[in-house]
Amino acid sequence: MKQLLFGVHNHQPIGNFKHVFEHVFNVSYKPFIDVLYNYPDFKFSLHTTGPLWLFFESEHPELIELIREMVARGQVELVISGFYEPVLASIPHRDRVGQINMAMKYIKDRFGITPQGLWLTERVWESEIVPALVESGVKYVMVDDFHFLSAGKRKEELYGYYLTESEGNTLAIFPIDETLRYLVPFREVSQSIDYIKNIPGDLAIIFDDGEKFGAWPGTYEWVYEKKWLQKFVEGIIKSDEIKTLTYTEAMQKFPPFGRIYLPTASYFEMGEWSLPAEGALEFIDFMNILKDKGLFDRYRRFVRGGIWRNFLVKYEESNNLHKKMLFISNLLKDKRSEKMKDSLYKAQCNDAYWHGVFGGLYLPHLRKEIYENLIGVDAKIKTPTYMIDDFNKDGKEEVSLRNKKLRVSVAPHKGGTIYEISHFGFRYNFQDTLARRFEHYHRGITVGDAPQEGVASIHEFKKYIDEKSAKEMVYDKYLRYSLIDHFLPIYVKPDELRYGRYNEMGDFVQGCFAFRRIENGIKMYRTGVLQGEHPLSVRLQKSVILLNDSIEILRRCRGEEPLDHIVALELNLKLESPKVSSNGNLYSIMESDFYMEDSKSIEIVDDVLKCSVLIECEESENIYIYPVLTISQSEGGFDLVYQGSCILFMKRVEKESFKDKVTITFKGGKSNA
Repeated sequence: MKQLLFGVHNHQPIGNFKHVFEHVFNVSYKPFIDVLYNYPDFKFSLHTTGPLWLFFESEHPELIELIREMVARGQVELVISGFYEPVLASIPHRDRVGQINMAMKYIKDRFGITPQGLWLTERVWESEIVPALVESGVKYVMVDDFHFLSAGKRKEELYGYYLTESEGNTLAIFPIDETLRYLVPFREVSQSIDYIKNIPGDLAIIFDDGEKFGAWPGTYEWVYEKKWLQKFVEGIIKSDEIKTLTYTEAMQKFPPFGRIYLPTASYFEMGEWSLPAEGALEFIDFMNILKDKGLFDRYRRFVRGGIWRNFLVKYEESNNLHKKMLFISNLLKDKRSEKMKDSLYKAQCNDAYWHGVFGGLYLPHLRKEIYENLIGVDAKIKTPTYMIDDFNKDGKEEVSLRNKKLRVSVAPHKGGTIYEISHFGFRYNFQDTLARRFEHYHRGITVGDAPQEGVASIHEFKKYIDEKSAKEMVYDKYLRYSLIDHFLPIYVKPDELRYGRYNEMGDFVQGCFAFRRIENGIKMYRTGVLQGEHPLSVRLQKSVILLNDSIEILRRCRGEEPLDHIVALELNLKLESPKVSSNGNLYSIMESDFYMEDSKSIEIVDDVLKCSVLIECEESENIYIYPVLTISQSEGGFDLVYQGSCILFMKRVEKESFKDKVTITFKGGKSNA
């Protein structure tokens, strides 16, 4: 008799749109429970993350009642994770325990049971998380069978569970069967059932995304209208060779196979996604070589890519978000405010920190929600007005400035740029602009309409984009921070700036600036070189000063000889629905560029944030603003996403020295809390 351990994991991230929650509820979460409710003898495990439980409570309490009844009759075992679905390895021990205890309490209060199992977010395993799990009362977790194969186990040894240990704490680990994960629900019911019947062991183990039962492209018709799920459940129940168990029941009935120590790992695909783009291409090429030689299946367990933490290197913007989270966590470690800790825990929701098949980091509304929670806590805790530290953990010092309204963070070693402009009243980071990057999945993209060939798995999409998106597939040479100093040829054209087809004459964009503290701010300075017929030495200094709701920027440069360049200051600001105010009219700048001749100021209005940003530049001659648009992969194919607006204040300089004053003023919004 084979024992089927069937589990589903349901999740929507903090900050996702309500209509997405509602849609997935209607096509996946509700119909799935409706089908299984009619089969009390089919036992399964269910993991629902905190954001979804809160949504169900608010909008669909009837679903919770159904689940409560199924729990009471012993059909469903509820599994937890960190309440707001953090990657546990990416947060401090105290927050791991806090998030798990929060989830434990939620389930116990509403369902009267104490969960035993934990769904490991993105199956990111690092042994250092074990003490927090055991301390919180967790008895078992599930990870991919790939973790076990990487540790040297053979596939036929993975139809049961093992024990692992860390600091003397023991924990049971179940290997999720990848073959079964790809069969269910994408192949005929008979194939899944036959596979289960023929496993060389007692336990057939699956725990996978609930969204693939109806929410993934094309699956609703297959799973519900064509009754795949109903047929599968009935097939299992009618089988004399298969019985369903919960994971806890399996531990009571079967002993562990023994002791194991797993390497740091996630599921196999994560190893590809977390590599730098060029490395990911080489990884794919290597896999294809093995496949061509017929060696891939045999040696795949020894083929590993990167690890989840690599995203904090691959994407500097993700690292900024992560280190801001750690900064806030440290501020709260001795605080007892449950409301502030709840905001911190929300900000640890994993999705906005990484990118794979799904949008993740590339979705501005997910990053916005994380920052909103972090900034909300930051606004309430008093910290110094001037702080120097290696905030981003890159071995170099950054400077964080603060007043009652703003926190502005500066990286002197990265072009003397601003990488955070957090406004406490708006609970918003206006600097949250994602750079345009080459992603490994950009290779092989075809311009044109995709043929209609039926339904494909999200891992099997053909690569088609339209001409508009193809035009925007350009890649930045530097991060999209603010206070970037350009020295450009006098003949440079706006399109060349937008699409990166210009020559940078100076070495200031990514150069290292020395710095010192001044009243309410920081002064930075660097002696650089301008290229031309002969190199020209230029001394540039710039100051950042906080004044209530404003940022004042003072710039001064002096060359050893007269310049003949376009001197441009670049800001990259992110808003929600930005429009330029000009001559009494508003023009959207989310898709189109905007050129203002003989202009020294620009006002950007946002009716979502209920704010305006006024930028005044004393020496500006022309202003050019264009959208920063990225091409990213998602479950639906490829998305063209607005990440922010690049604003360039330009002036031709034909003398030895130049000085300027720029003021950024934020208007509207809530008062500082």
